Amino acid sequence: MQRRVAFLLGKKPRPGTIVAEVIDLLTASDVFCQVLLPHDQRVRPGDTQDVDLVVHRGLSGADEDLLSTLDAMGAPLCNPWSGSTHLRDRAALHDALVRAGVPSPQGVVHATWAEVLAEESRRRVVVKAVAGPGRGRGVLASPLPPDPRMDGPYLVEELIEHDGVDRKLYVAGEYISGLLKPSTLTRGHTTAGTPFTVDSELDRLARRTLQHLDLHLAGVDVVIGPDGPVVVDVNAFPGYRGVAGAAPAVAAHLVAHVDRLRSVP
Repeated sequence: MQRRVAFLLGKKPRPGTIVAEVIDLLTASDVFCQVLLPHDQRVRPGDTQDVDLVVHRGLSGADEDLLSTLDAMGAPLCNPWSGSTHLRDRAALHDALVRAGVPSPQGVVHATWAEVLAEESRRRVVVKAVAGPGRGRGVLASPLPPDPRMDGPYLVEELIEHDGVDRKLYVAGEYISGLLKPSTLTRGHTTAGTPFTVDSELDRLARRTLQHLDLHLAGVDVVIGPDGPVVVDVNAFPGYRGVAGAAPAVAAHLVAHVDRLRSVP
């Protein structure tokens, strides 16, 4: 029986992007791929009832009810809904990492910028908007400006002293690859990176993190602090830009995931 995968996406996949490449690879392997765009069309939970797997990416908070309903109906989601809830905002991710015992910065949520500045008076910090992307204007490091440049509430984390390099670990099931990028705290967000071989310590850390968060298509951002690797961010189904072999790895993982689901009585 032909495998069937639905892609529930925030926008139509553009040529050259990871989703478009994965769909092309799956289609070439005789996997039926259905693209649903809830931002552009009405999508009902029943629209995915005949598929083996629902893959979602780039959806907004307004789409959470749809994903939650699909999960309650027993629809297999990638990433699982239980994992996606850990990434609803930066505070939820921080709490999930702490509960899992994953090495991560100490942090606290403050409602006002005055509270943030009071926190900075006691230690060097990184401030992230609880809602929204964890980069660009959504992240600031000490020394902080006197006035906020983003809306609160704010997640205030200790600033981990490191070598100025972010180690981006990209996982797709059993596949893992890494890119070195200048720290977003000093250079801002960039899509360019230098490939590096992920050693066993970072491999174990990434897999342990994603196992606890119930994610299997994800990116794990790590810095090397005085006491070793520290997880500073996690992203579900990243863009895998510049990651060699990412599209075949994601496609292979989705096929293997469907086959595992089909093997369950």
